[in-house]
Amino acid sequence: MHRNKLVLLVGSLVALLAVACGGSGASTASRASTASSAPAGAGVAQSLPAQAAPASGSSAAKSAPETVAPAAPNPEGPRVQRSARVALQVPNGRFDATLNDVITVVEQAGGYISGQDAQALEDGQPLRSGQVTFQVPAARFEAVVSDIRRKGTAQTITISGNDVSQQYVDLQARLRNAEAQRDAMLALMQRATTVADTIQVQNQLGQVTAQIEQLHGQIDYLDHSTAFATVAVTIREVALTGSPHDDWGLQTAVTQAAHNVVGVVAFLVVVLSVLIPLLILGAVLFVVGRVAWRRFRWEMSRAPASERAVE
Repeated sequence: MHRNKLVLLVGSLVALLAVACGGSGASTASRASTASSAPAGAGVAQSLPAQAAPASGSSAAKSAPETVAPAAPNPEGPRVQRSARVALQVPNGRFDATLNDVITVVEQAGGYISGQDAQALEDGQPLRSGQVTFQVPAARFEAVVSDIRRKGTAQTITISGNDVSQQYVDLQARLRNAEAQRDAMLALMQRATTVADTIQVQNQLGQVTAQIEQLHGQIDYLDHSTAFATVAVTIREVALTGSPHDDWGLQTAVTQAAHNVVGVVAFLVVVLSVLIPLLILGAVLFVVGRVAWRRFRWEMSRAPASERAVE
């Protein structure tokens, strides 16, 4: 009887093991069929649970690497270096006021002065001209140019732009490659076993690091030159020839007549300044000559008659 019980127990254990093996095989087959029938785009999403499940017992599932979808790069807009030149004419004496108005416009837009130069137009004339260079945010470029041109009489306005988008993308790619080379050099330095290998890797690492710093500088320059626009303003004083409200020309005629009178008076002053010394000298000579002649006549009148006869 004990032998029969032992046989039944062993048989039941074998049956349980068979059922368990069949169930695991069916589940494995169902997962394989599901993976083969799934679309190609869902492969990454379905492989992650299968790799994370510890009940599969498959060594291939444990050694399979995880696949991560690359992040989509952020799209960048065009990068343009913008600049403008504005030449303004202002009345005589309005140079300082116009310059202050232009500076106020730029400061309100968030810009700053990057250069300034002022000088006289010609020797001996009070008229002045000067050029001021500003850096203004690119987003306020058109508004600043429009406000500046109203601060005087705009003679010339020149606006230009330089698209550096391709150059910027190229610098970014070169920077990524240089940083990858630097990381590889650092990994090689950690595995170097001799002093010669270490020195060689350090030399190459220094060159790559210098290239990375140079690329960073060029990229920073493009970032600044595209984020800020250059505006050069030239202010020139001009002499007023007449009032803009003198439609009939009367005020201009009176002013011209006054200038003519002043010119005549100035000419007379110059002539008199030359004649007066001559007149004074002539008067002195006349008085001296007259006194000498009278003295001579008086002496002749007192001389004896014989001397006058001889004479």
